Amino acid sequence: MNAEFTPMRWPGSWKSPSAVGLLKGTPINWLLVDRDAGLAPVIEEAKQAGLEIAEIAAPPAGVAIIPGEWPGVAMSRGGGGASAGPTGVPWVDSNSWRIRLEAARKPGANIWVDAPPKGALVRPSSYRTAIADAAAHGGRWVISLDTQLAAQLAAGLADGKADALDTWKEIAGAAAFFAARKQWPAYLPEAIVGVVSDFAGDNEFMGQELLNLIGRTNQQYAILLKTKLPSTAFRGLRAVIYADAQPPAAELRQQTLDFVSAGGLLITGPKWGPPPGTPAKDEHPRYATRTLGKGRLAIAKADPDDPYVLANDSALLISHRYELLRFWNGGAVGSYLTVAPDRKRAVAHLLFYADRAPDHASVRIAGRWRKASLWTLDRGEPRPVEMEIQKDAVELHLPAVAQYAAAELEV
Repeated sequence: MNAEFTPMRWPGSWKSPSAVGLLKGTPINWLLVDRDAGLAPVIEEAKQAGLEIAEIAAPPAGVAIIPGEWPGVAMSRGGGGASAGPTGVPWVDSNSWRIRLEAARKPGANIWVDAPPKGALVRPSSYRTAIADAAAHGGRWVISLDTQLAAQLAAGLADGKADALDTWKEIAGAAAFFAARKQWPAYLPEAIVGVVSDFAGDNEFMGQELLNLIGRTNQQYAILLKTKLPSTAFRGLRAVIYADAQPPAAELRQQTLDFVSAGGLLITGPKWGPPPGTPAKDEHPRYATRTLGKGRLAIAKADPDDPYVLANDSALLISHRYELLRFWNGGAVGSYLTVAPDRKRAVAHLLFYADRAPDHASVRIAGRWRKASLWTLDRGEPRPVEMEIQKDAVELHLPAVAQYAAAELEV
């Protein structure tokens, strides 16, 4: 991904070329516009300012624009509080899995997320969440102003009103933070479990929703397209999940069984076919387990049809002892752990989706790290963070942070 791309959807109501001056000093360098003759003076002014222009329906070469959700804690109808899943945990909308799936399908593409603001109240913090949710996972949110407030914000900016300027500065500042982290997009995801699927057709719902819900458990996962799986795809994983409606092809079956024999875990359903190995003594109400070589197979007794159940079952079948990240008092938190190619540095992206972030959150990060610093959107330099070094992990005690923090680790 090109970290220097920072796109913005130009509000259709901003007809004055003088509004282009608002972008001066910001990292915004691409404007997406509607086909509107009334915007011709704006487009000309933007080009004179060195900005790139594209129509929303025709993105520039090398860019994939995907539709997304407005990220954050989903509110119940009528605004009566946060929606929650079966366990009572607030339901979080995130574009993380969409970005990563598109990147797996289109290696080398720049992924832009088109997710305009929604809801009766859009706070400045909501924009920071949208920017961080996309950028932390290797994409870019197309900066879009709330359609209900765009005209008011434009007027406020033109008049120099403090509240409008503060909102704009927070948006530009968050975008600038990620534009300056040019090395992070080259880091590679760490994973404990791989999800194998083509994520399309009969497998679209189960495969894609499984990515969404595994991410919500904060399990670190890999997206493995079964149509183009390299021989090293399972390296470093403890488990793979195969929940597609069709049995695997012979080559994929053998590759998976070799992984199991070497000590891995396969989680799958009866569509896999007759399982090899010998029955194990493990008891699970929904799975029959078998041993094969040094590893195990967990075969669902019925075809998996609920990705929520499968995502949570996978955490227990793999065992929490192998978690790469573990949170205490994290609230509505998401995470993404990436490591530099030389494995001497890592970044744990921590996203706090609630309006009020926790005051005393802690996170345990697997790995033999010896130094840690904490980056936040409101500071140009990292801050120290309290760290306890354990045998094969570190535990960080976070200060009060909002929307996003990145724990940068060194060996």
